[in-house]
Amino acid sequence: MPRLWATLIGYAFGCLLFAVLVCRLGLHQDPTKVGSGNPGTANVGAVFGKKWGIITCIGDIAKTVICLLLVQYFLAERIALVYAGLGLVLGHCFPFWDHFQGGKGVTVAVWFAAIYDVRAAAVTLLIALILMIVLKNLTLPPLVFILLFSLYELTQVKEAGIVLLFITLIMTFKFRHDLVDFFTGKGKKVDVLYSIKKKLGIKVQ
Repeated sequence: MPRLWATLIGYAFGCLLFAVLVCRLGLHQDPTKVGSGNPGTANVGAVFGKKWGIITCIGDIAKTVICLLLVQYFLAERIALVYAGLGLVLGHCFPFWDHFQGGKGVTVAVWFAAIYDVRAAAVTLLIALILMIVLKNLTLPPLVFILLFSLYELTQVKEAGIVLLFITLIMTFKFRHDLVDFFTGKGKKVDVLYSIKKKLGIKVQ
C-alpha cells in the first residue's frame, strides 16, 4: 500500500507542469505551440529567455523536493521514495489534464536521484556532463545518466533498480524522436564549453 500511495502522490505533483503554468500565467503563451513544443525548462528558456527558463526549473525542482519530503514524512519507507519518483516522472511526462502530453522529465529525474542517493547521482551526472561536452548534444546524456543510476541502484536494492529502469524506459520513450535525429545526424549541436567561455568573457577561437 505505501508503494501505491507514493506513486499516486508523485503523479499528482508530477502533473504540475511549471513550464505550462509559468508561460500561461506570466507570458500568456502555450509552450507546446512554440519552439520544440516540449513543455519543459529547455524549451521555455530557449524561446522566452533565461529568466523564464530558470523560473520553470525552480518550479520543477520545488515540486520534486516537496513531494519526496512529504512521502518520506508520511510513509517513512525508503523504497517509497523510488515509487514517488516513478509517479513524479509519469505525471510530468503524461499529465492527465493535458491529454497526457507533458515534458521529458529530466529535471525531475535528476533531483529525485540526488535526493535518493546523492553520491551515485553525482558520479553518474558527472559522466553525463562529460558526455554532453564531448558529443555536444542534449539528448543522449540525460538518458545515459538515468540508465547508469538505475543499473547502480539495481546492485543495491533490486526492487528500486527495476523501478528506476522503468523510469529510464519512460524517458527514452519521450526522447524517441530526438534519439532518431541524433543517430541520423540531424540532432542539434550544443557546444557547452563555448557557451560558458562566451558568458565568462573568455576569447574563443
